[in-house]
Amino acid sequence: MGGFVWALIHGAGARSLFAFLPAALALAVLWAGYRVIRSRVSGRYMTFAFLAYAIGVVVLNEMLLPATPLKDWSGRRALEGVRVLRVRDEPLLSARGNPIGVRISFDAVVPRTDGYLISAATLASASGETIWPLHFGSSAGHHVEPAPAKQSHSPYDIFQKDITYTVTQEMLPNFLRYDETTKTLCLAEVRTKYISEADFVAALAANRDIGLRVEILVEGEGQPMRALVFDGATSRRYDLQAMFDTISKEGLGRCRRDSSSIR
Repeated sequence: MGGFVWALIHGAGARSLFAFLPAALALAVLWAGYRVIRSRVSGRYMTFAFLAYAIGVVVLNEMLLPATPLKDWSGRRALEGVRVLRVRDEPLLSARGNPIGVRISFDAVVPRTDGYLISAATLASASGETIWPLHFGSSAGHHVEPAPAKQSHSPYDIFQKDITYTVTQEMLPNFLRYDETTKTLCLAEVRTKYISEADFVAALAANRDIGLRVEILVEGEGQPMRALVFDGATSRRYDLQAMFDTISKEGLGRCRRDSSSIR
């Protein structure tokens, strides 16, 4: 009850009460069964009868309910059991050979056949905090070889147990966008309530030779959670000013207000 009250205080909403319904239903069934067994069975057999009944309720609960503590535990173990091997990085270049981002590649092996989404998370400076426009939160491409089985009803692809998949992800800094209309890169709006154009220019100048932190996350189908399976740094160093200069070198301009889509 204390956890529920804490969740309400922090904005979880009254509908979070429904998360307690499966447990409340199971307790009600157990209590009803206890009353019936107590009225019909006496002595030492009553304990064994109720134990068998309780085990049956737990098994039925796991079979019928979509989310249970045991399923959550098993799902988290499966996510944390994903092995990430040989993380690599290299500069991502434009068609004209100018730097525009970072290409991250890694091998992954899943512990059981199931639906997964495995990807590199937002990259940022490995040496400390930097402003949001200089993070790498935009994916310009996400490829997996061999290709896992697609699901028409789900964004999670089916990965086979014990097969080594190679994931390649092309990451753009947040100040770059891909305009779907013109099919070109453009400079996104970097000014916010807390960041001025001068702040952005100064941050670029301070990030001309930096290593980047790499996080790889995995999500599982049916699991309302994600697990961090790799946390490290790039093997190369990168120049964010050079990526910004690509805009002027290739005659690209600022993004239109409606051109914030990322391929």
